[in-house]
Amino acid sequence: MKYDICIIGAGILGASTAYQLIKKKSDLKILLLEKENSASFHQTGHNSGVIHSGIYYKPGSYKARNCIQGYQLLIDFCLQHNIPFKNIGKLIVANHDWEIPQMESIYQNGVKNGLQGLQILNSEQIKELEPNVTALKAIHVPQAAIINYKTVVEKLLLISQQNFLDIQYNKTVTEINNNISDIRIHCNDGSEYETSFLINCSGLQTDRITKLAGIKIPYKIIPFKGNYYKLIESKKDIVQKLIYPVPDSRFPFLGIHYTRLMNGDQTLGPNAILAFNREGYTPNSYNFNDIQDILNFPGFWKLIFKFWKTGLNEYRRNYSKEYFAKKASEMTKGIVPSDLLYAGSGIRAQLVDRNGALVEDFVNIRTKNMIHICNAPSPAATAGLAIGQQICDSYFADS
Repeated sequence: MKYDICIIGAGILGASTAYQLIKKKSDLKILLLEKENSASFHQTGHNSGVIHSGIYYKPGSYKARNCIQGYQLLIDFCLQHNIPFKNIGKLIVANHDWEIPQMESIYQNGVKNGLQGLQILNSEQIKELEPNVTALKAIHVPQAAIINYKTVVEKLLLISQQNFLDIQYNKTVTEINNNISDIRIHCNDGSEYETSFLINCSGLQTDRITKLAGIKIPYKIIPFKGNYYKLIESKKDIVQKLIYPVPDSRFPFLGIHYTRLMNGDQTLGPNAILAFNREGYTPNSYNFNDIQDILNFPGFWKLIFKFWKTGLNEYRRNYSKEYFAKKASEMTKGIVPSDLLYAGSGIRAQLVDRNGALVEDFVNIRTKNMIHICNAPSPAATAGLAIGQQICDSYFADS
């Protein structure tokens, strides 16, 4: 059978895209190929589960627009389909005088992005909301929330399968032949699929899928691993809200933060260290092909040259519970290494250009019969339905 559209990747973006396409035109024959044996296996299933408000992002940027729109679409979808989430709010805390100008800049971004109820709190006001948090100042963000994104993806796929969505698991794409009249996709098990249009939402493998499709891009996915700890039972209620430090504006990472999970656990993390395996979630995991890909890319060495000091600090925090606990105690006093239990890791598909610059915003490539989502950084999970809608609009505008 020839499909109208083939989507590669069954994470939040692939599932949202299928949902939005079928919502627009219910008789589309859509194939969803996933290399793992279930959906949400990689970035979607290993993130912190935060519904971001959009406060960090430069007003008017793709990130800001997507996050604001995606937040509302996601909340509406959850309410419509009884998907549980908790609107617990967030504090972005400044513990040093030099952090306050950056904190105030973040606050202004939030105001310009239309967030409601933002407040800058002094130390006494912070204690009223979170007695165990110590900070000079903080931004209170009322509309930050938590969710299990796997549950969202399951519902998106279930709805889409009621129409003409065909999901095929354990299908690693090995070859893409773009002919005049169709696209033929070959998989590792010898299977072959024919489609009129291809949408690449493959996350950690997106640069490789783009290359298989015959498109050259001046970027490489450099994977960064973030390890999480969870607090022991006696400490897990030390804070009730999401507690974030003021981030370093030079990096797209948000620093170690407290995140309440839907099951009640309290996690701390992540750090951000170079991953030697794009899909290696266990400690010290490595893959020779992934290592070779990293070392052969000139942008990697330029990145290391610019940020080697920051990288060393991240490695120190990764391999020293004492140092990790010390950094956490800057926000809440009394965290000691014995309070921390290893809680797994996630891997961020960080796009880097040949000059060693971290690509922070979304990067999409549209050809006559393909769309490649080359970079979908945080807040891609929050913005998933909005991004899916834009991919849908692009498909119908030019097809």
